[in-house]
Amino acid sequence: MKKRVIGILLAGAFLTSCNVEISTSTPHTLHNWGEWERDENHHRRVCKICGEVEEGEHEDFVCDECASFKILALGYLQGGDPAHADFAKEANTWFAQRGKEYGFIYDFSTDFGMLNDETLADYQVVMFLNNLPYEESQRQAFEKYMKNGGGWMGYHVCAFTMEKDGWTWYHEEFLGSGNFRSNTWNPTPETIKVETHDHFSTKFLPDTFISSPNEWYAWEHDLRENENIQILLSLDESTFPVGDRTGEIWYEGDYPVAWTNTRYNMIYLNMGHNLQSYNDFGKVSYTFSSEEECDFILDGTLGLAERSTNQR
Repeated sequence: MKKRVIGILLAGAFLTSCNVEISTSTPHTLHNWGEWERDENHHRRVCKICGEVEEGEHEDFVCDECASFKILALGYLQGGDPAHADFAKEANTWFAQRGKEYGFIYDFSTDFGMLNDETLADYQVVMFLNNLPYEESQRQAFEKYMKNGGGWMGYHVCAFTMEKDGWTWYHEEFLGSGNFRSNTWNPTPETIKVETHDHFSTKFLPDTFISSPNEWYAWEHDLRENENIQILLSLDESTFPVGDRTGEIWYEGDYPVAWTNTRYNMIYLNMGHNLQSYNDFGKVSYTFSSEEECDFILDGTLGLAERSTNQR
């Protein structure tokens, strides 16, 4: 994974993170701050023009003052499909660790009531972890947030519906997938084909990689026929079949598993259902076990935050 570049303070002159020497005497009205430098208890940043230092104290590596961006993740931790809830627990641990490393705040809640104008104004990226809002006011606030340029990443069952007309904008226009059509079983790791390297989420990925185990979905609509949809990842048909239980195996076909709608700042990915023993609910796989899949999620998240119009 790519690492955040840290600026270095030198006596007599200052170097920015791109190693350009700056003057300490250039007149200016507003500071042009460099990136925050952080450790477990402190943060500081340097003006690229005059070298003035702003610093403060915090706990646990990143705080609201020095965070480069904030994520609001929504999902559930118990009830429903245990693998779906388990994914949210995995995501909470993984994103909290990445937040310390990359300087962002990750907030999780089971309350979709946080989808309101006032709360969303404080976040650059929203995530749906295997769930979606059902209240009309929450849906309207989310749609407004996305139409105004906010960032979104959705996982697995957050796109599932058999009644697309219940939220036409989301399932038809935004995701473009329509109703759920079919799935594979059991969850299996598969060879993923990277469809493009011209997107920030896939720029550093190899042409193919092995995913973590997942239950794969197919959709009503052919996403390749939608001019607003850019496919990012798909199942590599040369490595089929997919699945291992009779009646739920795919032997051929075109199955996109991650895409973006170019009219919005968003990414949907089908991943988010690990292989679970439904007899005793014991975990037997991890969604964040594939290095390349994790790189896709991380680079996608950083890119969405950078492009969000709802900047801090």
